[in-house]
Formats: sequence, structure tokens, C-alpha cells
Amino acid sequence: MVTTPGTEPARPTGRGPEGRRTPGPRRRLSTELIVDTAIELVKVDGLSALTMRALGERLGVAPGTLYTYVKGRDVLEALILDTVVARDGLPHEHPGSWSEKLAAWARQDWVTFRENPWVLELRLSVREYGPAMLTWLDSALRIFDGTDLSAQTRLDMIDALDSYVRGAATVAVQTAFEEGAGGPMSDRDREIETAYRNAETLQWALSQGGVPFGGMRFEFGLRSRLAGFRVIADEELAGREDG
Repeated sequence: MVTTPGTEPARPTGRGPEGRRTPGPRRRLSTELIVDTAIELVKVDGLSALTMRALGERLGVAPGTLYTYVKGRDVLEALILDTVVARDGLPHEHPGSWSEKLAAWARQDWVTFRENPWVLELRLSVREYGPAMLTWLDSALRIFDGTDLSAQTRLDMIDALDSYVRGAATVAVQTAFEEGAGGPMSDRDREIETAYRNAETLQWALSQGGVPFGGMRFEFGLRSRLAGFRVIADEELAGREDG
């Protein structure tokens, strides 16, 4: 390699003897790069693996350097969630009536939460609304454009549906985790087995093809809530006309 006088050939960033960091070019740090790298980390290793040390190692910097851009893990988690939300479509952009838009949004979140449990964890833990979350909420309210429903009814429907999806996804993710755990039968397992033997009506329902706590439960719950929303909407508008 030919070098000009007074310069040193660039070496790749890495670890030298005894773990010392060797000099070399590295990507310029930014909040966006830190958040994108954090998302890559949790996609592979889960949210529990997200630490400033692990993130610093991926970026090739000391953990303390990250605090110049992100003040702590809570802030980082809020930024991650807001970034994920910003990359999703907006609820009002779905086709169809207001109830069809709500259904499409709910199903989209249902799939996202089950396939990416770390996103669900963030939705359950992050309390701060970032710019993308505010844009999302504005979009969700726009689903009801032209309905003449009150602002509070619109917000209540959004909150009720969001709570339902998050709750159903939490149960689905936890059930999948427990089914994959395996291990020898415990005293608790034996109690459950005995209770099942005595549950004759439940056994009948299963023999008829019923599936408790299955994927169809989500669709049933979704249809039930949307049907209830339509009743509430009709009652509110009818009451306004009578008044």
C-alpha cells in the first residue's frame, strides 16, 4: 500500500491485544444510527438484550459515548417505538368504511405484535408519546371523518380497540412461550390434567371442533367490538337527531 508522507494507512476498527480498541474509520454517530442499530439488536436478541454496553459494542464506541445522543434506556426505548410506528402505514389510509379501517389497523397490529414481541413489550411499557405516535393518533381520529361522532367517542373507540389488540397479543405471545418451554410434568400440571378430566362440557366442546384461546378468538373479539362500536355510533347519532 502506498501512502503519502505524514499519513498512516487506515486500519479497520476492531479490538487489539487484550481487548484494546484499535484506531480506524467508523460510522459517524447520530441518534438515528443509534436507534437503527438498537432495532437490529432487539430483532435478533430480544428487548432484554438491549443495554448501552451491547449497543456500544455494535457501534464500536464506549457505552458512555451513547449518552451524548440518548440520555438513557427509557429515552432509547421511546425512540425505538416511535421509529417503528413512523415506518408503519397510517390507519386512515386503509380502504373502506370507518369500521373496515379499524379492522385493518387492528389486524395489522395483531400480526406485528405476534411476529415481533419486542414491539408489543415497548407498546406496553413506553409512556411517552413521540412525534410519530402523535401523527398516528391524528390519523386514527381521521378514520371517523364524515361520521359526525363526538371527539370523545372517537377517542374511546380507538383506545378500546388498541387495548383489545394489545391484550389479545399478550396472551398469544405468552401462550406460545409456555408451549415451547417443555420440561417434566409438575404438580400444577397434574392438577390441570385432573381438572380437564372432570370438565365434561369442555371436552364436549373440543370434540365438536371448538378451539379455546385460538387464533379465531381474536377475530371473534374484533367482530364483537366493531359490532358494539356500530351500535354506539347509531345510538349517538339517533340521540342527536331526537334532541
